[in-house]
Amino acid sequence: MIRSNKFIILGIISALALLGGITMLFLSSGDSLISSSSNASTTAFTKKPAPDFEIELFSGKKIKLSDFKGEKPVVVNFWASWCGPCRAEGDTLAKVGSEYKDKVEFIGIATNDNQRDAKAFLDEFDITYKNGLDKSNIARSYNITGIPTTFFIDSEGNIVDTWVGAIDEQGLIDKTDKLL
Repeated sequence: MIRSNKFIILGIISALALLGGITMLFLSSGDSLISSSSNASTTAFTKKPAPDFEIELFSGKKIKLSDFKGEKPVVVNFWASWCGPCRAEGDTLAKVGSEYKDKVEFIGIATNDNQRDAKAFLDEFDITYKNGLDKSNIARSYNITGIPTTFFIDSEGNIVDTWVGAIDEQGLIDKTDKLL
């Protein structure tokens, strides 16, 4: 009887440890970053300074967010090639980014991705605005909790709005227009 109870207790402890391990693995995997468009949300910010960053673009050129301060508002989109909602908004970002290229700077930051897949994604959706890999934890400085996430930054370098999840064309246009 005592031996049987030991096995039951050991089995319960093992099951709990396994469940905890699976939970931690899921929470630390890239899949936990995916936000479905049905859970998309917007959060209006009281203007707060956007964290500056430097990113090497796929073209090889380096840019800083602060390069655009006082010049143009900026839309920063965090994405990944493997992210379903990111793929859902790909055509929208390509179209709106192209339409606003003279008035608003669009910057894409591929997070938890690799260069080959990210560049294939950009080619697939004909995205021509500035894009690069997040090699310096830019997503962390923006407290990204899910991708895609889009930040709307005024010409003075302040975050004025954000959207978590795939954004539709009208939503992107409306939020971009508010920057002008």
